[in-house]
Amino acid sequence: MNLTQEQLSSIEEMAYRLVPPQLVALNIEVDELDFLHDLRIPGTMSHKAYYQGYLRQIVETRESIIKAAKNGSNPAQAELLKFMNEVNLHLKYE
Repeated sequence: MNLTQEQLSSIEEMAYRLVPPQLVALNIEVDELDFLHDLRIPGTMSHKAYYQGYLRQIVETRESIIKAAKNGSNPAQAELLKFMNEVNLHLKYE
């Protein structure tokens, strides 16, 4: 899928704002099915742009949760423990 730099920037910003991919396709005026297919292929520009925006949002949200947990928020501490357990599932210690 050939996308302009402007479209890629829009994809990243909409992903950051957690806009579903179907709506992103409508906004950048591309075929929805083609966009969804391209989005699922690692290495494509649309895949990279969408996940860069999405990951930026995740990082900022987790930073806020970590800060709240350090300030004593019990719900944030519980959420932080979930994140830690999730990461531990992906780490291999031998």
